Amino acid sequence: MKTSTRIIYLLIAILFAISSISIFTTEGQANASTCQESGVGCAVGMTGPRGGTIFYDAGSQQWWGRYLEAENASTVAKGIWGAPSSIYGAPGNVVAQRQSMSIGMGRFNTAAMRNAGSPLAVGHTNDGSDWYIPSKDELSALYDFRASQKYWRSTPKPMWTSSESEDSFAWYQLFHDGTQFTDANGILPRLKTNKSYIKSAVHVGSGFLSSPMNVNRVRAFPYFGGQPPAFALVTATTENPQCLSLATGCRIGDVGPGGGIVVYDAGSKQSWGQYLEIAPKSCETSRVAYSVTKTTSLFPDTTARVASKAIGVGKDNTGRLKKVSSPAALAASKPCNGVSDWFLPSKDELNEAFRWLSHSRKGFQLTPVGQFERGYYWTSSDYNGSTAWSQYFADGQQFDRVQTLTGNKKPPARPFTVRPMRAFSEGQKSVTEIPVSTERSIIITGSRVSVSGKPRVTVNGTTTGFAEGSLVSVFIKFPGQVSYSKGPAVITIGADGTFTWSRRTRKKIYLYMQSDDGTKSPRIIIPAN
Repeated sequence: MKTSTRIIYLLIAILFAISSISIFTTEGQANASTCQESGVGCAVGMTGPRGGTIFYDAGSQQWWGRYLEAENASTVAKGIWGAPSSIYGAPGNVVAQRQSMSIGMGRFNTAAMRNAGSPLAVGHTNDGSDWYIPSKDELSALYDFRASQKYWRSTPKPMWTSSESEDSFAWYQLFHDGTQFTDANGILPRLKTNKSYIKSAVHVGSGFLSSPMNVNRVRAFPYFGGQPPAFALVTATTENPQCLSLATGCRIGDVGPGGGIVVYDAGSKQSWGQYLEIAPKSCETSRVAYSVTKTTSLFPDTTARVASKAIGVGKDNTGRLKKVSSPAALAASKPCNGVSDWFLPSKDELNEAFRWLSHSRKGFQLTPVGQFERGYYWTSSDYNGSTAWSQYFADGQQFDRVQTLTGNKKPPARPFTVRPMRAFSEGQKSVTEIPVSTERSIIITGSRVSVSGKPRVTVNGTTTGFAEGSLVSVFIKFPGQVSYSKGPAVITIGADGTFTWSRRTRKKIYLYMQSDDGTKSPRIIIPAN
């Protein structure tokens, strides 16, 4: 073969290799030419009209547009987020701050930041284009899209949003794992503002190093000049007879068919229903673990874990978790208030309850509407098989906690809580005929506590299938002993199916619980003090 011919073949091979690499490493993998600014021919994953990647589709035209397109690379923040005062002028504008989290609000948040003189907004949006800093929910959607794309690779970075959480704090997201922070309300003690961050904070137990803050701009299209709709927090529940009795015409804040509060309306019937109703305080269970075993087999990879966060999947998550006797899932799905179709809400589902109801709290009191605690609530969304997503109802921050924990170990040692939720469609009444269950189970978790400086072990139990007042006994074994012995305590199951037992000891202890009919809990070990 002639040398010139060999060279030609070699050049063809190189060109083919380069083109192949570009196909499989570029975010926008679909036909760029088919997606138009009008939205015609566009789909998630395609290259958008401005050369970015389409990562979100609302399904139909909204007031802000239909699609969200992101630039394919972030840039280091060009200045701090802003001054430690609200971009909305008057202090304490919770309505504007909560609305600012939503999909579609990034454009208007960024404009408010610019008007307030934000160095971040001025530095990143002074080019006359329609790119803007994404809102909290927009940035979360971008993370979820990228995390579920196996071809996407990038150095994890902390990213700013354009959403203000409180007057002196703004939301940001770690693209290491998707957690969204403000670092307020004791997450970082004595922190007065995060708007001056140049680098991200280091969180205890996370292992993520401090690194420069970044911005990944996005844009919405097709946009026809729409303005944000009227927004008002729920300051009191409404007894709408149609919603309460017929499950029709429900609005956010209505008392739902199950006696809870409607916190989400999809606008039309979806595969899972249309409305989400958070249960009343009376259905809440406190000091409960997410799981007593790893959930890796239930949510085996990143794609499955990202999917487990979405609206509409809480019921399916709960069904999976019940297969491994998850205390949180069992507690959430117990019959309550005459209804039997409750479940443990997903990460995004629980956030809707926070968005509308968790406000106007005075100090450490319960919220006026919904009566939510200030502490942590479990979601049904798995994080990595060993930890799961929770939500801090002091300010809405969502991050992972160890699945076997029933509460914080450090003061103020707030318990982890479960608040059930249910989904229903237009005209679908609540499930009021509660089937009689013949299946019985006892799940326990143990921990060490100190009372007046003296060490104790505490065991919390969750049961199914037992009537209020049923009795269980504790069986104990200490190191060196061959067999378990029955303890003298008589333990009564409460109306919510839970019980608590405690004993003073420094020693390592092995134990299980057993009911009068022989139903046993799994055995647990509590290490020595």
